[in-house]
Amino acid sequence: MGFDCYGLNPQMNEEPHPRIHEILETYGKNGMLDWSSPIPKDVTEEYFKLTDERDEANPGSYFRNNVWWWRPLWNFVCNTCDDFLSEKDMEGGSYNDGRKISKTKAVKIGKRLSEKLADGTVDMVCRRYELAKARADVHNKKVQKNLDKITKECQDKHGKDLVPADYPEPFKTLWKETYDTKSWDSDYPFRKDNIEDFATFCLQSGGFEIC
Repeated sequence: MGFDCYGLNPQMNEEPHPRIHEILETYGKNGMLDWSSPIPKDVTEEYFKLTDERDEANPGSYFRNNVWWWRPLWNFVCNTCDDFLSEKDMEGGSYNDGRKISKTKAVKIGKRLSEKLADGTVDMVCRRYELAKARADVHNKKVQKNLDKITKECQDKHGKDLVPADYPEPFKTLWKETYDTKSWDSDYPFRKDNIEDFATFCLQSGGFEIC
């Protein structure tokens, strides 16, 4: 699962390669590749190569993060831009339901993030995430060691073909309770270059939709 942001009126620094349009004319539907019909592998590879080049040249057209990267990014946006983003804007960034952010707000987000990059705030938050990840990694190693112990005891008694969801009691409850102590801080990265890329996207997007 990921979050895709599409520029509503992106700044075009370079015109897309005409071959993209040709491919979509033949193999597309509603402006996207139509996967319901066979598409030659070489055509697919060419299409993605050209669209990657288009997006790199025109960063306001598209931005994507998987859910692990997006959550910390959007949380940072909400925490630093809550003076002009509405509650619906901030909530909309947590779902793939097509929330639109206006051009005015997108530019404000881009400028605010640029300020936080320049004044060292982003660097400070990066260090916090790195410290939290280091602590989580140490903690999760201990959790995994306990999970492995429970698994071995269960398999020694009931066989090796079982998965945790099918463990007989008390092993099933023990495994779940132990697993629930895992820290997820190690799974949500916060990177400076991701903030930089999103700031550039916002400034050049002409407003954007979160899908």
